Amino acid sequence: MDIVGEVSNPALRLAVLLTVLCLVSTSAQAQRRQQQRAAAQTQSGNVWETPMVGLEYQIDGRWSFHLDAQFRFDQNMTRLRSLQVRPGFEYILSPNWALAAGYVQFTRYLQGARQSRGPFQDILYRTRIDGLPFAGRLRWEELFFDDGRLLVRTRALAGVRIPLWRSPWELALSDEAFINVSTDRPARISGFAQNRAYIGFGRQLTSWVKGSLGYELDTIRTPNGFRNEHNIKLNLAFSLN
Repeated sequence: MDIVGEVSNPALRLAVLLTVLCLVSTSAQAQRRQQQRAAAQTQSGNVWETPMVGLEYQIDGRWSFHLDAQFRFDQNMTRLRSLQVRPGFEYILSPNWALAAGYVQFTRYLQGARQSRGPFQDILYRTRIDGLPFAGRLRWEELFFDDGRLLVRTRALAGVRIPLWRSPWELALSDEAFINVSTDRPARISGFAQNRAYIGFGRQLTSWVKGSLGYELDTIRTPNGFRNEHNIKLNLAFSLN
């Protein structure tokens, strides 16, 4: 069979052209769907389950050791997306003021995500306003990434706990703002970077375990605007003394 002659036939040439266009179109659509799936991983509106376990050991009247581990799962609780481990020590200066310092490790399991780690330092303030427990924290973090880049940021948190009538339950409200002080990552913006608003309910479960369940709205500033993430948070805090 003369293939050249067959291809020279106008009808056959048209069929070959249509086949090539279909293949190109299919490839373009597959690439576009892949890009959409990749963008969906970081798009606004993601929902995460975020369980957290905290350990506290009172060394003496002023010193205490703290270890927090926070997990983040996708909305189906099928895949672990990130793990945060934060050990540190706290020193009480006065009935209202304390200092803390330690180390944090962020391990991210999203494809292409970079790991980070580094020291942190806290100034803590605790008091009562109209009988309600109030806490404030100013945190300074220096985070080193796998690619050698550095992020220096500060985090200001304020929170209050409101007892619910005569029950053992309490309502917890807090807000935390993140400010990027110094960054050499092109995707990160200096200045205001993130805000976390939390509302939840908690209670003392036993003499050495306290639990809480709540919702956190995480608003993140990006070069293209703001992105919201929703966290369902379950916290268990253990006292080892």
